[in-house]
Amino acid sequence: MRQEAQELLELPARFVDVSIYRVESTSMVMKDGSLRETSSGLSFGACLRVLNRGWGFAYASSTDELKEQATRALRLAKLAKRRVELAEVKDVRDRVEAEAKLHPSRATLEDRLEYLERAHAVTSDYKSIKSTSFAYTDVSIEVTYMSSEGTEITMRYPRVALYAQVFAKEGAKLQFAMERLGATAGLEALRDVEEAAVKACEKAERLLQARAPPSGEFTVVLDPKLTGVFIHEALGHAAEADHVIQGESVLAGKLDERIAPELVTVYDDPTIGGGFGSYFYDAEGVQARKKAVVECGVLRNYLHTRETAAKLEQPVTGNARAQGHSYPPLPRMSNTYLAQGDASFEELVEGVEFGVYLLGSRGGEVDTARGVFQFSAEEGFLIEKGELTTPLRDVALSGETLKILRRIEAVGRKGEVHIGYCGKNGQLVAVGDGGPAIRTTATVGGTA
Repeated sequence: MRQEAQELLELPARFVDVSIYRVESTSMVMKDGSLRETSSGLSFGACLRVLNRGWGFAYASSTDELKEQATRALRLAKLAKRRVELAEVKDVRDRVEAEAKLHPSRATLEDRLEYLERAHAVTSDYKSIKSTSFAYTDVSIEVTYMSSEGTEITMRYPRVALYAQVFAKEGAKLQFAMERLGATAGLEALRDVEEAAVKACEKAERLLQARAPPSGEFTVVLDPKLTGVFIHEALGHAAEADHVIQGESVLAGKLDERIAPELVTVYDDPTIGGGFGSYFYDAEGVQARKKAVVECGVLRNYLHTRETAAKLEQPVTGNARAQGHSYPPLPRMSNTYLAQGDASFEELVEGVEFGVYLLGSRGGEVDTARGVFQFSAEEGFLIEKGELTTPLRDVALSGETLKILRRIEAVGRKGEVHIGYCGKNGQLVAVGDGGPAIRTTATVGGTA
C-alpha cells in the first residue's frame, strides 16, 4: 500500500497527502452479570487530500479504489474560490508506537471478560443496586501518513476503556451513576476496575438520599471532573482556530489579553504518557507538543491545523485530528487541562458561608460564539459555613465562560485528567480533560 500511496503523491498539485488506516477493535457489554454483546472487527481505509487552489478530499477502503477517486479530488481542488495556504513544517520520517504492557492484540476474549466480571462482582455488596451495565472496549490503530513534502510517519496506538453504569432503587426513587477509566495503553490501564465500580455504586446510593438544589448565583467549588468539562467545553472549543476564523468564538481577537486571574494556566498536551487524547504526530504529520492555551491568566494560543495557522499567521500547534480515513482533519483538542494550584480541598471550601460543591458531568450545551454554557453535574453538596452538608441531585451549572474564568478565586493542588470522546462536525475523537478542583462563582439550578 505504501508503493501505491507514493504514486498518489505525484499527482499534479501544490500539495498532496495520503493517510492509511488499519483499525482492530473489540467490545463487550455485560448487563446484570450476563455477557450480552461481543463484537470485534478489522478495518482498512485510506484518504487523500489534494491542494491546488483549495482542497480536494477523497477516501476509499483501499489505495486501488483511492486512485479511482483521485481525479475527482483534483477537480474539486481546482474549483475552490479561495486560495488556501499552509504553514510550513519540516518533513519527518519516523515510526512510533505507544507503550502497552498488555497489548489488546495479545489478550484473549476471556482476558477481556475478566475485567467485566471483576467490576460486576463488587456490586453485590450494595443492596440498593438493582441493575448494572459494564462495557469494555479496545482499539489498536495503525496510521501511516505520507506527504508530497517528503514526510512519512507510521504510528501505532492501543487504546482501552471500561464504562460502568449502575442503577439504585429505594421505594419509588431510582437513581443511576457512571464511572469510566481507560488510557492510550494496554489492559494494564484497567487494573482498578473494582474501584470504578465501587465509586459508581456509592454515588448512586448517595443520590437516593439527595434533594433538589437551591437556585441562584452562588460560590461554587467544581471537582476535577467538572473542572475538566468546563475547561474542555467552554474554553477549549472556543480556542479551536476554525471557530475563531468563522467568528464563532468568544476568544477571537483576544490573543495576549488577560482573560483570567494569574493563577489560571490551561494546557493542551497530546504528549502525556497514556493520555486518552495523546498522539505523537497529528493528522498532518506535525509533531505533537505541549502548549499553553492560557498562561497565568493570559490567552496565548489557539489550536491549529496547518491551514488555520497560515491564515492567522501563527505557529502550528499539532492539533489537526481526524476520526478516521473517511474524515478530513480539523482543529481539535487532545488532553486539555487546568494546571495545578496550591490550595487544599479544605481551603477551597473554608470561608464559604453558603455555596455548592458540584461533582462530575452528565453533559451539557455550549455556545462558543456567545461564550455561554450549561452543564448538568452528576451530584452535589451544599457548603454551609465551610462544611459539606446536604447531598444534592439534578444540579445544573450555567454562566458566561469569561466571567466564570475571571471569578476563579482558588485552584486546588491535586489534578486529574479523565477520559472522554469529543464530537465536532460529525467526527468523534478520543480526548482527555481535567485539572484540580476550583472555586468560582456561577449560577446553579435544578435539571428536569
